Amino acid sequence: MTEYFVSYYDAESRTIKTGFVDARVFKDVRMNLAMEHEVGANNPITDEFARRFGGAALLWLATQYPELRQYLQVTDGKGGKITL
Repeated sequence: MTEYFVSYYDAESRTIKTGFVDARVFKDVRMNLAMEHEVGANNPITDEFARRFGGAALLWLATQYPELRQYLQVTDGKGGKITL
């Protein structure tokens, strides 16, 4: 069985939750996937990619849940704060 990693913000408990969902749930779902990263010997998953990926995920959550914006302390890798 294939599972997809998911992450979401639960506004009621004010927590970011992550886990796995059976891929069949998404069979007929239209998904707007805004970011991709080819993986291989010439395209490793580096610390910098992980930082950007995680930062992007948190910024996406904050676009849907504006109350998160005040808690974001994400930088551009050079110390400059990224804001929405």
